[in-house]
Amino acid sequence: MSHRRSFFARRRPFVIGAGVALAAGALAVSAVNATPVPTTGSTTPSAKRLHDDFNGDGYSDLAIGAPDAALGTLQKAGFVSVVYGASGGLSTARRQVLTWPRVDTEMPPHLYGGVLRSADLDGDGYADLVSSVGMGMMDVGGGYAIFVNWGGPKGLSARPTQLAWSPYYDWRGEFAVGDVDGDKHPDLVTNGADAWMEGEENEGGSTVRRGPFTRDGLNAGKDYFHVVPQKTLRDPVMAAGDVTGDGVDDLVVSAGDTGSRTTSLLVGGKDGFTDKGLLRDAQGRSVGGEDIAIGDLDKDGYGDIVVGRAAPGGAGDAGALTKGGGLSVVYGGPGGVSATRKPVWISQDTPGVPGTDEKGDGMGTGLSVGDTNGDGYLDVATGLPGEDLGTTVDAGGVLVLRGSASGLTATGAKSFTQSTSGVPGTAEKLDRFGAETALVDGNGDKKDGLIVGDPDENAGNGAVWTFSAGSGGLTASGSSSFGGATLGLAPATGSAFGRSLGD
Repeated sequence: MSHRRSFFARRRPFVIGAGVALAAGALAVSAVNATPVPTTGSTTPSAKRLHDDFNGDGYSDLAIGAPDAALGTLQKAGFVSVVYGASGGLSTARRQVLTWPRVDTEMPPHLYGGVLRSADLDGDGYADLVSSVGMGMMDVGGGYAIFVNWGGPKGLSARPTQLAWSPYYDWRGEFAVGDVDGDKHPDLVTNGADAWMEGEENEGGSTVRRGPFTRDGLNAGKDYFHVVPQKTLRDPVMAAGDVTGDGVDDLVVSAGDTGSRTTSLLVGGKDGFTDKGLLRDAQGRSVGGEDIAIGDLDKDGYGDIVVGRAAPGGAGDAGALTKGGGLSVVYGGPGGVSATRKPVWISQDTPGVPGTDEKGDGMGTGLSVGDTNGDGYLDVATGLPGEDLGTTVDAGGVLVLRGSASGLTATGAKSFTQSTSGVPGTAEKLDRFGAETALVDGNGDKKDGLIVGDPDENAGNGAVWTFSAGSGGLTASGSSSFGGATLGLAPATGSAFGRSLGD
């Protein structure tokens, strides 16, 4: 952990993209409350209908989770902070801090903001923020629930609405949002959610609640349906995206023990999922991991599946190829996996990738996908939270690999750490810079800037770094950082600010 004097006192104002930087005084904030700072939203939402535009002004916004933050005497209740975009980029002057509106003594909340997703669930043109929240005491039957803060012209609603609930043993708070039935409304996919409430035995599998949702949390009478992609869903991660190019989102789920994880592809459709089986690499080895991202890396109209394998796998597992983690890329195609483009494995031993594959680096952590140079090909950012810098253990880093007509490539790869010239702060032992990443176009120039979350920074207070994007891609020049205190998070101590970044 970092025990040095915080560098936030000398930080730059937080701005991503072109525009005039904020004056230092603009960073002053008042005590935390659930009232949003006035934003530039409109009662008529932008025609862009961005999945992460909470106030409908046509610019992407960023949600940041601090799940370990205390709320009064309730430890690890959690906070969510939102920074709004505009023509000058994302700025801490346009902010909102969401706290839990009540403290229920029977079912106290915890880890609010541990997992964050964004989508327009009710179809009103404003993106909504979806989050998992632990409810109750885990040792006496507590569980996780999915809540939504509704978007609108003044930003997100202060009071969240519950959408789903599940006991702890069925589900660990992971979920995905996407249109998996093809009706043009986002659906909610959870692991085991609502199965216990309905008296069903569902120790493995997923539940889909079909959209659209209404603001009372109901899903307009749509049916539930269950899928069981694997025999075990231990420690699952999932992502939704259009792998088959048919306009309907598909579901990718990875689960299993640390040494043996498998990944399933389930193709979405109006009558439910079609199980396409387990993903495998070009040599037939099982593809499994701890993180998943989906995006069209080669611009062929099919979403490609990126599976991050941060920990080494066992025999027969593609993860056995690495000491320090890596990425399995499985290309999409009609009906599922591409028949013409073989899966690839990329690690720090791949020619052109900065660094060296070393034990514990954690490549494949905190995946995100976006276009960082405006060429129309989606790029991939991955954290290296266990990267050692010289004798500084687990200082951390981030890699950005470019998409191209031939798929994900190491050509033009970029690497950032706290030792990179222009990056604020100092690389220190156990900082674990790069535990989370997000690629966000905060100023609407069609180039995604990089956001790096580091919840372990400053003894667990956490921090976020920002990197601008231009025609040459991402740059450390003008990069900035801030912590929860900048946004008015109180207390910020031990909050793990940056543990999750909304996508």
